Amino acid sequence: MAESASASAPGTAPAADHAPADSRDMYAVHAMLRREIAELSEVVEGLGPRGTGKRLDRDIETYKSVWRGETPAGCDNPLVSEGSREVPLLFGGMVQASYNRVARSGRGYIGASVPAHMIAGAFDGVRTAWKEAGRDGSPYLVAIAYYAVADIEGGRANVHDYYSTAGADTAGFIASAVSGGADAIKKTVSEFEAIGADELILNPTSDDVDEIQRVAEVVL
Repeated sequence: MAESASASAPGTAPAADHAPADSRDMYAVHAMLRREIAELSEVVEGLGPRGTGKRLDRDIETYKSVWRGETPAGCDNPLVSEGSREVPLLFGGMVQASYNRVARSGRGYIGASVPAHMIAGAFDGVRTAWKEAGRDGSPYLVAIAYYAVADIEGGRANVHDYYSTAGADTAGFIASAVSGGADAIKKTVSEFEAIGADELILNPTSDDVDEIQRVAEVVL
Protein backbone atom coordinates (compact mmCIF):
# COMPACT_ATOMS: atom_id res chain seq x y z
CA MET A 1 0.00 0.00 0.00
CA ALA A 2 1.23 3.47 -0.85
CA GLU A 3 0.98 6.28 1.69
CA SER A 4 0.64 9.87 0.50
CA ALA A 5 0.87 13.02 2.63
CA SER A 6 -0.98 15.62 1.25
CA ALA A 7 -18.24 13.05 -5.04
CA SER A 8 -20.55 10.90 -3.85
CA ALA A 9 -24.14 10.60 -4.96
CA PRO A 10 -27.17 10.01 -2.75
CA GLY A 11 -28.84 6.64 -3.05
CA THR A 12 -30.53 3.95 -1.05
CA ALA A 13 -28.34 2.10 1.42
CA PRO A 14 -28.95 -1.54 2.32
CA ALA A 15 -30.65 -1.95 5.67
CA ALA A 16 -28.08 -1.92 8.46
CA ASP A 17 -29.82 -4.85 10.17
CA HIS A 18 -28.83 -7.07 7.25
CA ALA A 19 -25.26 -5.80 7.02
CA PRO A 20 -22.23 -7.62 8.44
CA ALA A 21 -21.46 -6.43 11.96
CA ASP A 22 -18.15 -4.90 10.90
CA SER A 23 -19.87 -2.67 8.33
CA ARG A 24 -22.88 -1.47 10.33
CA ASP A 25 -21.01 1.66 11.41
CA MET A 26 -20.63 2.48 7.72
CA TYR A 27 -24.40 2.59 7.32
CA ALA A 28 -24.70 4.74 10.44
CA VAL A 29 -22.28 7.23 8.88
CA HIS A 30 -24.21 7.08 5.61
CA ALA A 31 -27.50 7.74 7.41
CA MET A 32 -25.99 10.70 9.23
CA LEU A 33 -24.71 12.21 5.99
CA ARG A 34 -28.04 11.63 4.27
CA ARG A 35 -29.81 13.56 7.02
CA GLU A 36 -27.46 16.48 6.46
CA ILE A 37 -27.94 16.31 2.67
CA ALA A 38 -31.72 16.13 3.02
CA GLU A 39 -31.68 19.50 4.75
CA LEU A 40 -30.15 21.12 1.66
CA SER A 41 -32.67 22.83 -0.60
CA GLU A 42 -30.09 23.07 -3.39
CA VAL A 43 -26.75 21.43 -4.20
CA VAL A 44 -26.10 24.16 -6.76
CA GLU A 45 -28.45 26.89 -7.92
CA GLY A 46 -31.61 25.36 -9.32
CA LEU A 47 -30.69 21.75 -8.55
CA GLY A 48 -31.46 19.87 -5.35
CA PRO A 49 -29.89 16.67 -3.98
CA ARG A 50 -32.44 14.39 -5.67
CA GLY A 51 -31.13 13.17 -9.02
CA THR A 52 -27.47 13.92 -8.26
CA GLY A 53 -26.39 10.42 -9.29
CA LYS A 54 -28.17 10.56 -12.64
CA ARG A 55 -26.68 13.98 -13.37
CA LEU A 56 -23.23 12.65 -12.52
CA ASP A 57 -23.69 9.68 -14.85
CA ARG A 58 -24.68 12.01 -17.70
CA ASP A 59 -21.58 14.10 -17.05
CA ILE A 60 -19.38 11.00 -17.12
CA GLU A 61 -20.76 10.06 -20.54
CA THR A 62 -19.89 13.55 -21.76
CA TYR A 63 -16.33 13.18 -20.47
CA LYS A 64 -15.92 9.82 -22.13
CA SER A 65 -17.26 11.06 -25.46
CA VAL A 66 -14.71 13.89 -25.37
CA TRP A 67 -11.90 11.44 -24.58
CA ARG A 68 -13.02 9.28 -27.51
CA GLY A 69 -12.38 12.27 -29.76
CA GLU A 70 -16.02 13.05 -30.48
CA THR A 71 -16.96 16.66 -31.17
CA PRO A 72 -19.22 18.07 -28.43
CA ALA A 73 -22.38 19.96 -29.27
CA GLY A 74 -21.61 23.59 -29.99
CA CYS A 75 -17.99 22.91 -30.95
CA ASP A 76 -16.43 22.74 -34.40
CA ASN A 77 -13.64 20.32 -33.50
CA PRO A 78 -12.79 17.57 -31.00
CA LEU A 79 -11.37 18.87 -27.73
CA VAL A 80 -8.56 16.31 -27.43
CA SER A 81 -6.03 15.01 -29.90
CA GLU A 82 -6.44 11.54 -31.40
CA GLY A 83 -5.06 8.82 -29.20
CA SER A 84 -5.54 10.72 -25.93
CA ARG A 85 -6.07 8.46 -22.96
CA GLU A 86 -9.00 8.70 -20.61
CA VAL A 87 -8.39 10.36 -17.27
CA PRO A 88 -8.70 7.63 -14.58
CA LEU A 89 -11.76 8.30 -12.43
CA LEU A 90 -12.22 7.43 -8.76
CA PHE A 91 -15.69 7.57 -7.25
CA GLY A 92 -16.86 7.74 -3.65
CA GLY A 93 -20.15 6.99 -1.95
CA MET A 94 -21.49 4.37 0.45
CA VAL A 95 -24.43 2.96 -1.51
CA GLN A 96 -24.75 0.24 -4.14
CA ALA A 97 -25.25 2.80 -6.92
CA SER A 98 -21.80 4.20 -6.10
CA TYR A 99 -20.16 0.78 -6.25
CA ASN A 100 -21.87 0.08 -9.57
CA ARG A 101 -20.63 3.41 -10.92
CA VAL A 102 -17.05 2.43 -10.09
CA ALA A 103 -17.50 -0.90 -11.87
CA ARG A 104 -19.14 0.72 -14.87
CA SER A 105 -17.10 3.87 -15.38
CA GLY A 106 -14.20 4.11 -12.94
CA ARG A 107 -10.69 3.00 -12.24
CA GLY A 108 -11.39 2.69 -8.56
CA TYR A 109 -12.94 3.95 -5.36
CA ILE A 110 -12.02 6.65 -2.85
CA GLY A 111 -13.38 6.41 0.67
CA ALA A 112 -14.55 9.05 3.07
CA SER A 113 -12.33 10.31 5.90
CA VAL A 114 -13.53 7.68 8.36
CA PRO A 115 -11.75 4.84 10.21
CA ALA A 116 -10.85 1.69 8.29
CA HIS A 117 -13.51 -0.54 9.85
CA MET A 118 -16.18 1.88 8.63
CA ILE A 119 -15.00 1.79 5.03
CA ALA A 120 -14.21 -1.93 4.80
CA GLY A 121 -17.77 -2.76 3.73
CA ALA A 122 -17.58 -0.22 0.92
CA PHE A 123 -14.31 -1.73 -0.31
CA ASP A 124 -15.98 -5.15 -0.36
CA GLY A 125 -19.00 -3.72 -2.17
CA VAL A 126 -16.80 -2.22 -4.87
CA ARG A 127 -14.85 -5.46 -5.32
CA THR A 128 -18.09 -7.41 -5.71
CA ALA A 129 -19.59 -4.94 -8.19
CA TRP A 130 -16.34 -4.95 -10.17
CA LYS A 131 -16.33 -8.74 -10.43
CA GLU A 132 -20.03 -8.91 -11.33
CA ALA A 133 -19.49 -6.34 -14.08
CA GLY A 134 -16.84 -8.60 -15.64
CA ARG A 135 -14.02 -6.09 -15.22
CA ASP A 136 -10.46 -7.38 -15.44
CA GLY A 137 -8.06 -6.97 -12.57
CA SER A 138 -9.11 -5.19 -9.40
CA PRO A 139 -10.47 -1.75 -8.55
CA TYR A 140 -7.94 0.74 -7.19
CA LEU A 141 -8.94 1.41 -3.58
CA VAL A 142 -7.95 4.70 -1.97
CA ALA A 143 -8.46 5.70 1.66
CA ILE A 144 -8.13 9.07 3.37
CA ALA A 145 -7.15 9.74 6.97
CA TYR A 146 -6.63 13.02 8.77
CA TYR A 147 -3.61 13.19 11.05
CA ALA A 148 -1.84 15.48 13.48
CA VAL A 149 1.62 14.99 14.95
CA ALA A 150 2.66 18.15 16.79
CA ASP A 151 -0.66 19.76 17.79
CA ILE A 152 -3.28 17.04 18.04
CA GLU A 153 -6.07 19.03 19.69
CA GLY A 154 -5.47 21.97 17.36
CA GLY A 155 -5.70 19.65 14.38
CA ARG A 156 -8.98 18.18 15.59
CA ALA A 157 -10.36 21.67 16.17
CA ASN A 158 -9.43 22.64 12.61
CA VAL A 159 -11.19 19.58 11.17
CA HIS A 160 -14.27 20.26 13.30
CA ASP A 161 -14.40 23.83 12.05
CA TYR A 162 -13.96 22.72 8.43
CA TYR A 163 -16.93 20.34 8.63
CA SER A 164 -19.11 22.56 10.83
CA THR A 165 -21.38 23.47 7.92
CA ALA A 166 -22.30 19.78 7.64
CA GLY A 167 -23.76 19.80 11.13
CA ALA A 168 -22.47 19.19 14.63
CA ASP A 169 -22.77 15.40 14.50
CA THR A 170 -20.79 15.08 11.27
CA ALA A 171 -18.15 17.60 12.33
CA GLY A 172 -17.67 15.97 15.72
CA PHE A 173 -17.48 12.48 14.29
CA ILE A 174 -14.86 13.30 11.64
CA ALA A 175 -12.81 15.39 14.08
CA SER A 176 -12.76 12.52 16.57
CA ALA A 177 -11.34 10.24 13.85
CA VAL A 178 -8.16 12.33 13.41
CA SER A 179 -5.11 10.12 13.98
CA GLY A 180 -3.18 11.96 16.65
CA GLY A 181 0.48 11.14 17.29
CA ALA A 182 2.93 8.62 15.88
CA ASP A 183 1.41 5.48 17.42
CA ALA A 184 -2.10 6.33 16.25
CA ILE A 185 -0.86 7.11 12.74
CA LYS A 186 1.00 3.80 12.50
CA LYS A 187 -2.12 2.00 13.72
CA THR A 188 -4.23 3.77 11.09
CA VAL A 189 -1.82 2.78 8.32
CA SER A 190 -1.90 -0.85 9.47
CA GLU A 191 -5.70 -0.91 9.63
CA PHE A 192 -6.13 0.41 6.10
CA GLU A 193 -3.49 -1.99 4.86
CA ALA A 194 -5.42 -4.84 6.47
CA ILE A 195 -8.62 -4.04 4.54
CA GLY A 196 -6.73 -3.92 1.25
CA ALA A 197 -6.28 -0.21 0.56
CA ASP A 198 -3.95 0.35 -2.40
CA GLU A 199 -3.23 3.91 -1.34
CA LEU A 200 -3.70 5.90 1.85
CA ILE A 201 -3.79 9.69 1.65
CA LEU A 202 -2.63 11.14 4.96
CA ASN A 203 -4.23 14.56 5.16
CA PRO A 204 -2.61 17.13 7.51
CA THR A 205 -4.87 19.12 9.78
CA SER A 206 -2.88 22.34 10.10
CA ASP A 207 -0.95 24.80 7.94
CA ASP A 208 2.32 23.78 9.60
CA VAL A 209 4.34 22.53 6.62
CA ASP A 210 6.67 20.64 8.96
CA GLU A 211 3.80 18.19 9.57
CA ILE A 212 4.60 16.64 6.18
CA GLN A 213 8.13 15.81 7.28
CA ARG A 214 6.92 14.61 10.67
CA VAL A 215 4.44 12.14 9.21
CA ALA A 216 7.01 10.97 6.67
CA GLU A 217 9.34 10.08 9.53
CA VAL A 218 6.53 8.08 11.12
CA VAL A 219 5.39 6.02 8.13
CA LEU A 220 8.34 5.82 5.71
